[in-house]
Amino acid sequence: MSFIDQTVKMSADSAPQFVVPPSLSTYARPETLSGPANPSTECSALEALSSDGSNHTLVGEAQSPSNDSTVCQDTNAEPVVHEVSLPTIPTYKALGLLSITILAGGTIIVLAALSFLVFLWYGEGSGIGGEHATSTWRRIMLRDSLPQVITLTSLAMRVTIAAQTTLCTSMCAALILERRRVRKSQAAQFSIARSVNDGPWKLILTLLQDVPTHISLCPESILIVLLGVAALGTQFTSTILLWDLGDASLAQFPSTTLLNLSAAADTLMEINTPYWSQRPRAFASFGESPPGYFAQPNQHGMSDTGLKRRVLLPFSDVESRTSLRSYEGQAFVQSSRVACMAPIFSNTQFMATDYRNLFYYGIIDGDIQYEETFAQAGIPSSRLCNSKRCLPSSFSCGIYTKIKKAGKGSDDDSFIDSFCFPDLINMTAFSASYWNLNDDPWGPEASTVLVITSELDEGYWNESLGQTIPTPNYTVDGEWANFELKPRSFVNISLCFMGLNVMFSDVNLTSTADKTTDTAEKKANMFGLVINTTDIQMLLGADPSIQSLTERGVFEIERIEDDPGHIFIARTLQSFSLGQNNTSLMESCLINIAQSQTPNATISVCDPCDGYPTQSANPLYANIFSYILRRSNRAAVALQSVYTILGQTVYYDLLEKYDQPYETHVTSSKTVKTPRKSLGLIVVIILVVLSLVAVGTMTALFSRHSRCTLLGESWHTLSQVVSFETEVILKEKDILPDGIIRRDVKGEDYYVKLARSSISGRVEVVRFDAKT
Repeated sequence: MSFIDQTVKMSADSAPQFVVPPSLSTYARPETLSGPANPSTECSALEALSSDGSNHTLVGEAQSPSNDSTVCQDTNAEPVVHEVSLPTIPTYKALGLLSITILAGGTIIVLAALSFLVFLWYGEGSGIGGEHATSTWRRIMLRDSLPQVITLTSLAMRVTIAAQTTLCTSMCAALILERRRVRKSQAAQFSIARSVNDGPWKLILTLLQDVPTHISLCPESILIVLLGVAALGTQFTSTILLWDLGDASLAQFPSTTLLNLSAAADTLMEINTPYWSQRPRAFASFGESPPGYFAQPNQHGMSDTGLKRRVLLPFSDVESRTSLRSYEGQAFVQSSRVACMAPIFSNTQFMATDYRNLFYYGIIDGDIQYEETFAQAGIPSSRLCNSKRCLPSSFSCGIYTKIKKAGKGSDDDSFIDSFCFPDLINMTAFSASYWNLNDDPWGPEASTVLVITSELDEGYWNESLGQTIPTPNYTVDGEWANFELKPRSFVNISLCFMGLNVMFSDVNLTSTADKTTDTAEKKANMFGLVINTTDIQMLLGADPSIQSLTERGVFEIERIEDDPGHIFIARTLQSFSLGQNNTSLMESCLINIAQSQTPNATISVCDPCDGYPTQSANPLYANIFSYILRRSNRAAVALQSVYTILGQTVYYDLLEKYDQPYETHVTSSKTVKTPRKSLGLIVVIILVVLSLVAVGTMTALFSRHSRCTLLGESWHTLSQVVSFETEVILKEKDILPDGIIRRDVKGEDYYVKLARSSISGRVEVVRFDAKT
């Protein structure tokens, strides 16, 4: 016999009543276990003693529609109706220690994880390559462990947010049961969800499918949907954040290392390699001081580059050069200064010649009038001789012709370029330097170079073979003397002086580029038969529009300390330092061997062209020289540029032979994964903030409106779902699948909510009455 059957008593002259036995008085709300409530406001027990010791039995009308009142009836008095209020449980008890820990501690964990992610994204700082970032940030990035750190941080956030979302699901179920209503077939699901649930989605689907619209749009329902979306989004936190990562070069921590920077004197040997004809070995970055070119002609037409000092990076492999961020130690410093001016000649004679009847080209002979030339260029006076040599007075240089291109006639307006050395500087290996950095370049310590450009084709020289070619009057255009040999066809000549030396100096280099990839070696690009050396010219500073070291990817020289014992033009035998022995060998290659060790050596820097050059420059040298000349009209810039490339090629050949170690301080870069954009992080921040706001709001609603729920308590939630409304369902079958219950109660699946029952006096599931 059931609980109801045992307690129902019928009276012939009254409505049926249900009498609750005194033995069930302990089956009341939890507060009755700790002490009696005020009997004037609520019936907190099923049986109470009056002041005179008589028993009072709590009764209720079976057909009463009200859920808000109970009847406390004395046997000798008329029934008295008392208003029923639900029990009020303190928030800290309703939540429980575990829930408070999840809410408070979880919020701290999520905010800490989010702050850590922001630190990872924006911790690089304003320095180049993260060099000013904290050591923690740099270690994480340089160990290439950012993906793993993101995964672990995301895991901590996902687990915490999932726990908070599960707890909020319990709060939502409690608020809906207490403040709203659910169908009777769903009462068990909502009640048990206050203790155990697998997340918000089952509850969300129930709300969306079966609960009236105004319930679906209530605050707790909206909050649980937002929490579900946020929890789902945070499951993909790692993937979202990894989208922001990209390759970047970061500066590693400085290190001290030994590098072979020179060779012992007994292992050095003279080099006779024809470097002009060989392909340049490297187009590497270098240190430069001062930055940029200042070669505009002055009011007298003289163009002067000023002293340019370039430090060659002492690394033979490309990877070490391109990853370098800073360098401090000994290094080769190639210094040069080139000045060009319009020459004044005497006894000038143009003539035509041929090479074995195969092709025809021109020659120009004459004498250089230095005093008149210097006066015209605004140079007050200059020495023409020193103890070792004098400036060459006469010259005989070749004038090359262009080869006709397929489909084009002789009116092709391209220029043919060359430079000629009227005389040599007798710079041999292991001898003192000729040119001092404090000297002007126009003097006997510098190389004299005639830069020649021609528009004349082979047909002109063929027709002039064996004839006397009259020397026309020339015009001056800046640093150029222009000879018009036939209408609108010129031979242009500039007289240049190039001071050059190499020292073994103590230097300090730093990269000023925003990214270390900007210091990567430049390469000549091939477009069919056309060579594009634009990047190389930019590296060399030959592009007038791009002069900053940062844009060019060139290192800034913060300090140069030259060897005070470096010797210039020794008059007697002197012993050189090991460093100068090495730099002297390189100087001899650049000054003597590069001039082919013969007077009037002419280097053709044209491709293709005809003539009989002493050396034909590799097409890359020809392209760099000619393009700079066409673009800037500055012979000084073109000469200094190709000699920088020549110097690098000689140096890296020698570097492989060096065996003397020196201590250096190096900072290199490493390509790693770092945050390169912030879209993924912004999405994660939005999801996390949305989740935390929803959790906080749900907790506030639960604290404010929940009256009779203990979160996470299984017996508590189970007892409240067992009621007069659900007992019939529980008695019918031993196995109760949810689907069968929904089917069986169809038609009687009315709404219920959590309230104090007028029948049992307990807080339990009761039928929802819209009126109350």
